[in-house]
Amino acid sequence: MRKLIVLCILFFSANSLFAQEETVIAAAIYNFTRQVDWPSSNGEFTIDVIGHKSVYDKLNEMIKGRKVGNSTISVRFLESITQITQSEILFVGFWQSKDFTKIQERVSGKNTLIITEKDGMIDNGSAINFVIRNNGIKFEIKRTNIEKYGLKVSDALINLAYKAY
Repeated sequence: MRKLIVLCILFFSANSLFAQEETVIAAAIYNFTRQVDWPSSNGEFTIDVIGHKSVYDKLNEMIKGRKVGNSTISVRFLESITQITQSEILFVGFWQSKDFTKIQERVSGKNTLIITEKDGMIDNGSAINFVIRNNGIKFEIKRTNIEKYGLKVSDALINLAYKAY
């Protein structure tokens, strides 16, 4: 419960929006790891970031020594969609959204939570999408887009969303 409160504070207190964008997104992604149920892992929980190096840098700094359950977290920065393999979370930066159909093909049949940051991506298949609303970074979430990858999201996370579909 405490982590959910911290997540709420991060989302609703982004005073200098652009200066804090990477920190807010990285913190949210880390907190999402605790609000989604993944099938058993092989001891490593992987978060891939494509197209937003500064989010990768913040996330990599933030997760040092942390775990998801018993699994060690690793963060990888991908230079291109051809590097997409197996990961629990795939964060797709704004400029990579143009290749979203190809990205979805790369994770088809895998238990991957796809997170984006461009308006309209929730309608294109993103599970969670960051948006800027009311001078802050919020997120929208679509349960069916999460479940089609064999994942289950907590009601608490659905309730925190700016919009839930």
